[in-house]
Amino acid sequence: MSESITAKDRMRELEAEVRKHQDLYYVKHAPSISDRAFDRLYAELQQLERDYPEFASPDSPTRSVGSDLDNDFPKFTHTIPVLSLGNTYSTAEALAWARKHLQNDQEVVDIQWKVDGATLVLYYERGVLKRAVTRGSGQVGDDVTANALTIQNVPRKLKKPETLVARGEVYMTYADFESFNETMGGVYANPRNLSAGSLKHKKSREVARRPLRWAAFDASFPEKKGRARPKSDRVRLELLRELGVPLLPDNAFVPGTELEQTIQDFEKRRDDMPMPVDGLVLKIDDLDRREILGATANTPRWATALKFEPEVAETRVLEIEVAVGRTGRVTPRARLESVQLAGTTVSYATLHNADQIGRLGVRVGSFVRVSKRGEIIPAVEEVIEVGDGPEFVYPDKCPSCATTLVREPEAVDWLCPNPECPDVLLNRLIFFCQRKQMDIAGMGEKICRILFERGFVRRLPDIYSLHKHREELESLDGFGQKSVRILLDGIQTSLERPFRRVLPSLGLRELGPFVTDVLLRNGYHSIQSIQKLVKKKGARDILEKIDGIGPRTSQAIVDQFRDPGVLELIKDLKKAGLQFEETAPAQDNNQYPQIFSGQTWCVTGSFESFHPRELAMEEVQKRGGRTVSGISGKTTHLLAGEGAGSKLKKAQELGVQVVDEPEFLKLLKKKK
Repeated sequence: MSESITAKDRMRELEAEVRKHQDLYYVKHAPSISDRAFDRLYAELQQLERDYPEFASPDSPTRSVGSDLDNDFPKFTHTIPVLSLGNTYSTAEALAWARKHLQNDQEVVDIQWKVDGATLVLYYERGVLKRAVTRGSGQVGDDVTANALTIQNVPRKLKKPETLVARGEVYMTYADFESFNETMGGVYANPRNLSAGSLKHKKSREVARRPLRWAAFDASFPEKKGRARPKSDRVRLELLRELGVPLLPDNAFVPGTELEQTIQDFEKRRDDMPMPVDGLVLKIDDLDRREILGATANTPRWATALKFEPEVAETRVLEIEVAVGRTGRVTPRARLESVQLAGTTVSYATLHNADQIGRLGVRVGSFVRVSKRGEIIPAVEEVIEVGDGPEFVYPDKCPSCATTLVREPEAVDWLCPNPECPDVLLNRLIFFCQRKQMDIAGMGEKICRILFERGFVRRLPDIYSLHKHREELESLDGFGQKSVRILLDGIQTSLERPFRRVLPSLGLRELGPFVTDVLLRNGYHSIQSIQKLVKKKGARDILEKIDGIGPRTSQAIVDQFRDPGVLELIKDLKKAGLQFEETAPAQDNNQYPQIFSGQTWCVTGSFESFHPRELAMEEVQKRGGRTVSGISGKTTHLLAGEGAGSKLKKAQELGVQVVDEPEFLKLLKKKK
């Protein structure tokens, strides 16, 4: 096999791994590898794309920002780009970044703590908080305003009637986290996961109980008559302070000559910080210089993150085990000689997949380094000494049902293809009932295991027949009338979950909340419409033309919705009463005629009738249009206000229809 073919295969593997871990981190708030391990995968993919650009995928995860979008919240298109940061773990590399981008060694650099929380963007209009939006995809975020209003130090009203956008971080101090977690029985893993998860809680009154805090690290101010445009980030942050906006602690502004010493001073204070910090953010202070430097598709050139090295421990591998998940994926893990790491005793660490075992060269008896950054699942980072134990041979049979394992094309995982595999059925049941899925009260993992082992529930539709076994259930040890009533009530309530919740809860490959939302936004509002699509000739091509769906996802959708077993499962769940069609809220079509249906609008500049300009974007959305934050070949219209700049030029170059404010207002008055 040639080097180029090997590189292409490796690129496809890395794309799948990076997407998976982005979903675990941003959406599920349950990362399975350390930041350092993820960054290595990401950097390897970036390097291969530079070396072999002819094999780079147009939808590569290196070309987009990791997304935390959730189907349970309304979407909002950011009026500013909310980008991720490039990063390094080396002070020398951070200093090299500064030398490259500073005009001279006296130019000022801002240094801030990189707080390990969740990004939240606040939109103020004339001094009043109008919206709080998660980072989302960097262009579109989840509107979590109701939850953000429960955070005590988030200003509802500024000290002056300013219009601005403030980017900041939601976090929790260690002391607050420990106190709250103790009252909850210690169910939460760490402050970061709890902070991020709280923003997406369905009940604002529950969020109000959680000791969340928010602090700004950046802001954007619109042009204003009579006020000079801020020339530096220091001035902009000082404006925020004067308006009563909380800022991150210890912001420093130093010339390039003092950068190295300042980094060392910050690192000395790292262990004394009251909240989780996982590094430093370095930013060019001069705002004009930032505009000149610009950004790549998803990272600014004028800023970078210097991440702290994760805490590691050394120990020996006693055994390598494999487990089968709900999709049939067979995952290896190492049983270790117990070791203390990040304040806990670690006895197991993930090995991710068979290829990772091969790359690491790990075997029984190996001495390894294990990391646990941010109190996540421990992972084997590297092998120090191979050891004299036998080389691990990945099983060719499923450890649960003895079915021969298979490997999908362009994938790194081995799968059990048996849909009746006991471990697959059990883990699918546990997943289906989870809070983030169908949220069935009374059916936690322990109860799911009991019901599965006793034979009451083997397949998902069996859940909705449990009421027939009420007396038998009440006679089981640990159940009783009250717990059975809660369980059956929870099952009945789950029948009300919307289609956008039901579809990802089925546990099908590649069909998580993000892909479900993509399908819904593109007109596939029912299970019937998806089934009708996959029957068409060229179904994969149709799917791959949709933004957000790549070859692997399209293949998984087509394969699974042609699978008789999946079709039978859907038929039985539909018969049980689950929602398999999205019901759109009733609209007054006389008030909002869908005149922009099928159109994609971008908005730029300032307007007399829309303060801030996202109000104009809302008018487009009400009338059936889609809004985006950047101009591309798929953009159909640009609403250009006063001061429209580069977006107007690009729209003209691409032949995008440009609409001014008076013309837009006339369009809004149309009835048809």
